[in-house]
Amino acid sequence: MTESAAHGPRWPSKPEYAEAVQDPATAFADPGLARGVLDLNRLGMPRTSSGRNAVVFRLLGDRGPCAVRCMTREPVAGARRYDSLSRYVETRPCAALTPATWLERGILVGGAWWPVVLMPWVPGDTLDLALARHLDEPRALRHLAANWRVVLRQLAQAGLGHGDLQHGNVLVDDELRLQLVDLDGVWVPDGQEWPRADAGHPDYRHPREAADLQGVRLDAFPASVIFLSALAVAADPGLWELHTQENLIFRETDFAQPGRTPLWERLGASPDPRVATMSRRLSADCARAPGQSGDPEQLVTEAGPSPT
Repeated sequence: MTESAAHGPRWPSKPEYAEAVQDPATAFADPGLARGVLDLNRLGMPRTSSGRNAVVFRLLGDRGPCAVRCMTREPVAGARRYDSLSRYVETRPCAALTPATWLERGILVGGAWWPVVLMPWVPGDTLDLALARHLDEPRALRHLAANWRVVLRQLAQAGLGHGDLQHGNVLVDDELRLQLVDLDGVWVPDGQEWPRADAGHPDYRHPREAADLQGVRLDAFPASVIFLSALAVAADPGLWELHTQENLIFRETDFAQPGRTPLWERLGASPDPRVATMSRRLSADCARAPGQSGDPEQLVTEAGPSPT
């Protein structure tokens, strides 16, 4: 249990954090953050980005633009996970992960101190916005998919698992380079005794998701969902009509009915035969144990070389 959790079971809400950060001098214990200037929108309200379990504020501080991640529920093994990750990447760096520091005495809300996660501000759009921006540029979407493989190789070479791969946790810059954020669920080799932080987003996770799945295999299925989605939209931009704020093109119901929903039929008839082959593999993976799911490298191998 963190120091802050002792104050009670309910963590601050997003509006409560938004009110607190408007005066950085009193909101933050860290001197650099306390001297910072909050980024505001045209209405004079804090500019934020929100996820399922946190809200992020942009602050101009001594370290330059930074992201202050304020959590609305207690992360599993939060302090230990972030501290362990920081030590681990000192000897095995991973460029795909945004550096993150856990500050136990982070932000003052309601008379109590709550932890925050401090990160450098990463410019760019979330993955879904990047895909939407390049819908009429199939070459750009294929390039983005190739860069996604680079990110996954970096994770694998470092021996790390992200634990919650989904569009909101992937940022894409103007050069189509990708960066991973939200490290609450990162798997670190020396944290094998920790409980699984999160089962992952339902529109990305394996239908038989296993709570004990660990290591780089943790990301295989959602990584393939993202990879195949990018290539499928590059070949058939009309698939983007299936996108909502919660998904790219796949939904949880597609994984529960592999090969038997309209999306699977459309992927099987894709103008890109490699997409059709990969979709058959992903569909078959839905019936396999999560640890047997193919990652994007295996999908590429099975699909064969790309057409010239």
